[in-house]
Amino acid sequence: MRLSTRRNQTGSALMIAVLMLLMMGLIGFAALGTVTRDLQVTGAQFRKRVAFYAAEAGISEALETMRNTFTPTVTATTLSDSTTYPYGQPTYQLDPNVAEPIADLGVGGFPGMNLQIGQDGAPMFLMQMYRINVQGTSAGGGLARLEMVSGVLSTN
Repeated sequence: MRLSTRRNQTGSALMIAVLMLLMMGLIGFAALGTVTRDLQVTGAQFRKRVAFYAAEAGISEALETMRNTFTPTVTATTLSDSTTYPYGQPTYQLDPNVAEPIADLGVGGFPGMNLQIGQDGAPMFLMQMYRINVQGTSAGGGLARLEMVSGVLSTN
């Protein structure tokens, strides 16, 4: 009786091993697809972050020129060098999608200035406000747009 059950099972270990290898291969292919998608997402996030930092550098330039000349300006600039970014350097410029990238928002009293001291009771300090729109780009299509409102404090 025992001899007949052994004859019915011949080759079943081989069949089970082949099925297990096939299942492991399918799991490996699924994991490979997931890793590929994760790499694509990570690359897109990196390009977006580099573009954001480039736009932030443009905002910093506008603040610096506003601090020195009392009027913000932004010149189109390429950042870094080709050794740091061999596939294309990040850039920033005034946002071309905005009709007025640097807008004069007017002059007003300095917030929190309640004292009416000065010429005929007018506030002594005034705030000239500007809205600045900058666009940063990176190689591979990363794009970031920043909008900032800032002001220059001046005496009346």
